[in-house]
Amino acid sequence: MEKNQVAKLRYHLPEAAHEQLCHTRDEIRLLADLTARISDEADYLQLSSNALARCFDRLADQLADALHEVSRRQSDEKWESASR
Repeated sequence: MEKNQVAKLRYHLPEAAHEQLCHTRDEIRLLADLTARISDEADYLQLSSNALARCFDRLADQLADALHEVSRRQSDEKWESASR
């Protein structure tokens, strides 16, 4: 590969992992909207630190699941190509 060439990386994202990432994105946007309301309005929503921790923990689990699915799929594809 020449010095100025850009290597193209391609990942196959399984449908379940894609849906999980989209769901996680939507939850992060919801949390961002809640945070924006807290600073913009006099009457604001209060979240306990435990509730917020559970939200972030759930989001982290969802991202971990999606990433695991992608890495599992890549391992399966490497195994299949090596056995040919």
